[in-house]
Amino acid sequence: MNPADSNAARARQKRARILLAVIGVLLIAALTAFIFANNVSDWNAPPEAKVLTNPLPRDPALIAAGKALYQERCANCHGDSGNGKGNDSWKYWAKPADFSDASAMNKMTDGELFWKITAGRKPMPSFETKLSEDERWMLVDYIRTFSQPSAPADSK
Repeated sequence: MNPADSNAARARQKRARILLAVIGVLLIAALTAFIFANNVSDWNAPPEAKVLTNPLPRDPALIAAGKALYQERCANCHGDSGNGKGNDSWKYWAKPADFSDASAMNKMTDGELFWKITAGRKPMPSFETKLSEDERWMLVDYIRTFSQPSAPADSK
């Protein structure tokens, strides 16, 4: 092999390595931007959603129905106790909400919670067409139970 061919081959290999490095850096930057945009940004309900009030009474039977819906649709990610540590939570780049955090939950209106359930945000799906309005309101009432103090046991 003549020296000119050898130098040309080395130059091509060097360009290929540089090109692969640039592509790798661009992919990492794009992935980081995607995760940042979808995970760090606030998820705020619009003002008209914040003022919505639950039309359903806080009834034990409706809360029980909300619990059944939660177990079927939400517990895999948000956990049986609402702590955001469900069996599937590890699969997603966005951490599921911790409904047992009383401080965070007290800052959120029922309308905001209803809107988030309705609209969804990746990776959480929208439940607008999957659950009726009443079912979504039942979920709101049940989710609220995670951040409420437990009732004291009878001391008899």
